[in-house]
Amino acid sequence: MRRAFVALSVLLLGVSLGSSALHAQADRVSIQVTDVRGNAIPFAFVQITKGVSRVADDSGRAVFSVKNADSLNLQVRRIGFDPFSGWTKRRNESGAFVVDLIPLPRTLDPVTIAGRRDTPLARTGFYDRVERIQRGSYSARMITPEEMDLRNPIRLSQVLAGESMVKVTPYNGKAVLMGRGIACAMTILLDGQRLTGTYEEAVGNPSPPPMSSLGSIDEIINAQSIAAIEVYGSAAAVPAELQRVAGGRMAQGCGLVAIWTGSRR
Repeated sequence: MRRAFVALSVLLLGVSLGSSALHAQADRVSIQVTDVRGNAIPFAFVQITKGVSRVADDSGRAVFSVKNADSLNLQVRRIGFDPFSGWTKRRNESGAFVVDLIPLPRTLDPVTIAGRRDTPLARTGFYDRVERIQRGSYSARMITPEEMDLRNPIRLSQVLAGESMVKVTPYNGKAVLMGRGIACAMTILLDGQRLTGTYEEAVGNPSPPPMSSLGSIDEIINAQSIAAIEVYGSAAAVPAELQRVAGGRMAQGCGLVAIWTGSRR
């Protein structure tokens, strides 16, 4: 009798685990971002009900692990297109939720739908790292062009204030980007090169440069020119390609802020 009970318990456990696996699979929903002609819009910012957000891949697809539903309340943004905010339904019973963005009228450069390597920011590897982080390869805070456009900051320090992986700290009356450790200033990259001449170089440095030769990030970098930002809270989390550029300062174990300027497309 006891053996039969154990066997039945194991059987029920297997059924339960199987149901859980099926339930987990059912909870993965796909959102496809296209233009009004059905062309995929790569790297769009997709957010569900002002909660979890992801950046679509180069095929305009973003996958979320959320409870299945007939419709989703979404916010979708991409530079050059009218933002979408509202409810959307599946195009068919088993397919993705589809959001069509309408191009904004422009008097400057025309809007083009480009692949992964055909946009300036994509060529920096930014979106490659976004995908790797979304897969869990690294832990980082990626501030996309859409977020920069939405915030429209006056100073760089305004963008990073309140972020968990970097502390904007007053130093000599100026904003300095600090890591989690004591006297641990962030390494700053600007367009793929290590930025020198900032107050971060004086923090924790036994032989700092003359203060008169240094400036704050807000004085050196124009916030309006920033396309995107990457923030890594520790040296261990920094991808190898950025560590090589950062150089020896990363050996201190502090984090890194990579700033990319130029077009926000």
